[in-house]
Amino acid sequence: MTKRTSFAIFKSVVIALFLREVQTRFGTKKMGYFWAIFDAMLMVLIFAGLKTAIAENSMPGIDFPVFLATGFLAFFLWRNIVKSSIGAFSANQALFAYRQVKPFDTIVTRVVLEMLVSSIATLVFLAIGWYFDYDIAIKDFNMVMLAVIWLCIFGFGLGLMSAVFSYFYETFGKMMNIIMTPLLFISALMYTVDSLPPLLREIILYNPLVHFIEMIHGYYFNTLDTYYVNYEYMMYWTILPLFIGLFFYVRSEKRILSS
Repeated sequence: MTKRTSFAIFKSVVIALFLREVQTRFGTKKMGYFWAIFDAMLMVLIFAGLKTAIAENSMPGIDFPVFLATGFLAFFLWRNIVKSSIGAFSANQALFAYRQVKPFDTIVTRVVLEMLVSSIATLVFLAIGWYFDYDIAIKDFNMVMLAVIWLCIFGFGLGLMSAVFSYFYETFGKMMNIIMTPLLFISALMYTVDSLPPLLREIILYNPLVHFIEMIHGYYFNTLDTYYVNYEYMMYWTILPLFIGLFFYVRSEKRILSS
């Protein structure tokens, strides 16, 4: 009998955990699939309606619902990766009795699931935009994909770090969940950085999410650019949480498995 490699075991575990996550998250809830995809759509409808009522043509050359959809889909993808990672260890604690299953596998599984759900939601949005004749053309598809994948890595690093800390200090997880709410309004989802007053613009650029959203918007729409995107700042915010998360995970994996 051929001995399986570590990667083959990892892949088998992630697939098994993925199927279990899908069943747990969607299989036991009525309309679970619906709300997973249309969560972002509800926010787009609300804010597009408000924007239309206040200032209909404040973004010339851009279909505002499309602008909102790109921002909200990216934000929800990042937020859901971090939030679902925070509770991954506790939710799968019973499975750690099997020596093939590692806590790290549960984080990877949840990240993959969130990316799949977000991809389906994006396809639904594109279909709706195409049906209602919105301008959904992308200026630079490759750079938009790079920004989204980079955002996922940022979410993965922060989620791993938060999962380790919140497993031992429950308050940390609660604080992270509280921080997520105001980020919805200060991450340039409903406006561009360029449209803000200079002082507010300087303050909001300390939020790393703003740079990711600006990068997505800048490479998606022909009339926008990436002037305020600081790639070095994004890199720091990607590497630092990932390094801290991996460092403390390696040091505490045995404690998580045995607790």
